[in-house]
Amino acid sequence: MTNAELIAGYAGPVMIAIAAAMLINRAALVGVIKEMADRPALIFLAGLLTLLGGLAIVRAHNVWSAEWTVLVTVVGWLAIIGGIVRIVWPDRVASMANRMLSSENAITAWALVALLLGAFLTAKGYALV
Repeated sequence: MTNAELIAGYAGPVMIAIAAAMLINRAALVGVIKEMADRPALIFLAGLLTLLGGLAIVRAHNVWSAEWTVLVTVVGWLAIIGGIVRIVWPDRVASMANRMLSSENAITAWALVALLLGAFLTAKGYALV
């Protein structure tokens, strides 16, 4: 098993779970995000954890190739960038979250992207395709 398959096997199911929560239990998830947006310290902490996860992915798999495994690298780098943004600008992240929550289309779009990417990574991580 390669590092990319291992990471995909972890990240894919997590993305599917988050997407399912966004699609099935939207009201509860919106409430959770609104509570987090009101607490910059939680956004900062989420940034630390996101940065740590992104660094772990990139340290284990930083491969820029024309294969599916590049998605693992991109997810890692996006996590690094997202973590840094949350740490440096927690107030801006809170206002962005509140704006996004006001649009049902944005929530649905993000959920569908996470669902498709999560399903693909899960399939690759568990050698289903």
